[in-house]
Amino acid sequence: MADEPSDAIATPPTPSEQTPYIFKLNNDCLECIFERLQDLRSEVAFARVCQRFQWICLNRWRGSHAYDQLDMEKWRELLPNYEDLCYFIKQMRPFIRHMTVSSCLCTLLKDLDEMQIYVLPNVTSFYYDPEDMDCYPSDRSICKMAKMMPNLLRLRLTTPIQGRYLSNFRHLQELHLYEDQHKAYELQQEYLDEICSQLLNLQVLDIRMYDVISKLRLNNCVDYLQNLSILKLNLATLKSVLTEVLKLPALKQLVVLLDTEWCIPPMASVDSYDHKIREVREFYDIMERKAQDIIGVAVDGYYMPLEPGWDADLSIWSHRKLQRLAICSWTHAVDFLERYTCMTNLQLLCLRNWTYLCDDILLKFIELCPHLHHLDVSYCRELTPNFLQRALNILKQREPNKQNNKFMRTQPLLIYYVLCGFEDYVDVKELKHSPEYKEYIMFMDAFPVSSERGLSFVDRGYQFDFE
Repeated sequence: MADEPSDAIATPPTPSEQTPYIFKLNNDCLECIFERLQDLRSEVAFARVCQRFQWICLNRWRGSHAYDQLDMEKWRELLPNYEDLCYFIKQMRPFIRHMTVSSCLCTLLKDLDEMQIYVLPNVTSFYYDPEDMDCYPSDRSICKMAKMMPNLLRLRLTTPIQGRYLSNFRHLQELHLYEDQHKAYELQQEYLDEICSQLLNLQVLDIRMYDVISKLRLNNCVDYLQNLSILKLNLATLKSVLTEVLKLPALKQLVVLLDTEWCIPPMASVDSYDHKIREVREFYDIMERKAQDIIGVAVDGYYMPLEPGWDADLSIWSHRKLQRLAICSWTHAVDFLERYTCMTNLQLLCLRNWTYLCDDILLKFIELCPHLHHLDVSYCRELTPNFLQRALNILKQREPNKQNNKFMRTQPLLIYYVLCGFEDYVDVKELKHSPEYKEYIMFMDAFPVSSERGLSFVDRGYQFDFE
């Protein structure tokens, strides 16, 4: 990019011309004018006047970060004139960091080619989620993408893909191929082997297949995954390499998707047989082998209805390191939860859709876990409004002078309460805006971050976080 132009006139006028007043303004004044332009079309028209105006606009566009992400459909709406669109993309090309594509990938690449955009050198993340699910990316498109985005770090493709040429993204650190609905086919084994053996910087790998038993295997790949920190896969893929996976030196998170097929006993009726999935051996193996490193556990109780007392003798109790715990959709008696109140480092607790969750057991967590910051009790209908005042009293006793201290010692408790027993009470009493609760409890509509379906809830499976 050229050096900043001076405040002098960009193009000297001919002797017969009088210098327009706007060219006499300094750069600060020009920036004030730019700020008052109504839309991107006006800004582009301003930028195209001369090199100096272009510099002013580019400097503002870059500084705002509003156009770090190229969304072609959105940009077309902002700039319906094709020449303006081409100009803008060419000017912003070095500064685009992210791409989100909802149209056909082949069409997008063709459009960029016609605009003479051959390389996007600083794009680091690409998310392809087309509205037309039949618009699968071709091998040729993937190959072309790899050349156009040579420094890509994060790639997510939600459509079926064979995987050829994915290994051409030499600097790739994250590869996400999961979509929680039907896919026609999954990644081919030979290309998975290529990805693992050639992309040695890979830190996140998500190869889950939602609605069939995955045929992928990692037997020839694990030795190459020394930098992998997050692995998401089907149980069928994990079974044969569990020991090797748990030895990966950088592994911080393991997410397992339970497969959709099951064995029906010969004497059982197909119509009356409970189709819930109960493959738990690997779950217990992970709990046992990695007990001293486990800081987070999430379990989908609907598909893993473990028997009461399943966790009484787990090795995690001698270490007590849990920071995140999500046990959702269970019908166990609430006494089962009391043993977890010994996890005094707990920061996040998700008990969504517990049938019998009551005020008393939840208050024990608030009293005994001083670091608790996220509490998700959505869909827990047995909770009552009394819980809120009692929880507030506990927090006030812990920090009686908190409201008078401008330096808050701890963060307020964030409660996620959709369709729980006290949802109506919170809304009627307008507790979200209550000054009494403000410093101690905040009521949240959206589910917490860092998860696929709210909090650390996992869909049809389980998740472990390691130190």
